[in-house]
Amino acid sequence: MGAKIIFKGIAVFALGAALFSCRGKVEAELEEYTPLSKEAGDLSAAAQWAYEIESGRLDKKIDSIEAVSKSVPLSPLAVVALGGAAASAPVYPELDGFGSLDTSNIQGELLETIKTFCRDMLEYSKNADEYEKRQAALKAAQKEAAKNGSPDSGGDESESGEDSQDENVPQKDSSKIDAAFSSRSIFSLALFLSDSQAAGVLQSFVIGHPFVGDELMEVPVRWTGQKQILYTKLYPAQEGESWKIQQIEIYKSEANDGSVKTDRN
Repeated sequence: MGAKIIFKGIAVFALGAALFSCRGKVEAELEEYTPLSKEAGDLSAAAQWAYEIESGRLDKKIDSIEAVSKSVPLSPLAVVALGGAAASAPVYPELDGFGSLDTSNIQGELLETIKTFCRDMLEYSKNADEYEKRQAALKAAQKEAAKNGSPDSGGDESESGEDSQDENVPQKDSSKIDAAFSSRSIFSLALFLSDSQAAGVLQSFVIGHPFVGDELMEVPVRWTGQKQILYTKLYPAQEGESWKIQQIEIYKSEANDGSVKTDRN
């Protein structure tokens, strides 16, 4: 009888020890688990926040705005709706190595004169290239005919006459671009036409932000040719009631792939 009581006592003690051990493990697991909300709260409380700049800007009332009576209370939202927040300067595109494309201070006849000259320059460059190629082909054909003893080998004048009567044949005519230049400085255009041949046929142009001084105006123009990109400066001046270009200067050139650069200054 005594042995049974001792055995039961041992069993009860073992069961109690097991239950205590399980309870300890559960409590340990509960202590180790931390909700994400608590972690977030701890991080927020420990964070060092920067000082808020102009904290009351969105709540601040604006006393007045142009064209609106001062008796009308204005909120920031109302100012935006009225366009009052658009007082900042406009943003213009830029080209690396060339600068801003803002031409707002040369509007009107002056800007149109420069655009017309640039368009006519593209047309002249294309026609001049085709003319030179045609002339080279004619000379090659005449040389070949003379070599073979053809009776038509001396037909250079007849070919020239046909060209002058055929409107579809490109002519090396610079009358349009000549008209945009001051008659006193037409030599500047002649130099530009000669120097720009290295760029190949000019295909496009971009007008940049000009420098406008008291006695001088400088308008940058970037030309893209088949072989090179030319950076030039145009110097226009008013002659009577019209604008003329007094000088055009190539100050830099580079290959289309940017591998070769030549600074002319």
